[in-house]
Amino acid sequence: MAEARLNREYALRIVGVGLLMIGICLWSLYDGIVAWPRANSSTDAVRSALLASDKTAEEWLSRDEDNNTSLQSAFAAADKKAPSKLIKKVGELRAASGSPAPSYAEQTERLQKIFTSPVYTQRELNTQFVQAAVTLCLGLIAFLSIAAKARKRYVADDHGLSGTGIGRTPVAYTDLTSIDWSKWDDKGIVVLRLKTNRCLKLDGWHFAGVSGIVDEIKRQRPDL
Repeated sequence: MAEARLNREYALRIVGVGLLMIGICLWSLYDGIVAWPRANSSTDAVRSALLASDKTAEEWLSRDEDNNTSLQSAFAAADKKAPSKLIKKVGELRAASGSPAPSYAEQTERLQKIFTSPVYTQRELNTQFVQAAVTLCLGLIAFLSIAAKARKRYVADDHGLSGTGIGRTPVAYTDLTSIDWSKWDDKGIVVLRLKTNRCLKLDGWHFAGVSGIVDEIKRQRPDL
């Protein structure tokens, strides 16, 4: 008798994918509920000071003896942390190597726009919630897939094929009309066709022991 059950290596990989998706879901919720709104709140607290200053982008990003930028110091004065995205936006105003620097008026206008706008828009916050929902669904699908496969069992003995993977009614070897071997060598997959036109797929990657099932089928039905 040969028996095939869920392949442990395959199960661990899918569970790993599920955990990764759940991790991304939690991280997205943290950003959308805590981190990004906190960045917006921090900017709100120092916005008046930022708008009142006539510093250029270079001056905002110049560092003091403690290696802090003027922008970081402005936030520190309000006991806040400068959002990294805000620092990046200000940094993008600096002239790239070999490119002409924007005029003072242009830079001032752009800085005013950056400091007036929220660091993270409502659309960006909503995107995090959508991402959380999608990754949660993907994670649950991975876990449910493994749970469903864990309940399956394939058995091949002298009487035929049986087990939860086969169905309620055992399949006699005489009920097999053909076998598709095209994916067996590369992927460990065989497809059995029955007289009822029903097909049974045996996947050696998903279920450990399928090779034993296949050997028993070959022994019982060498003509296939």
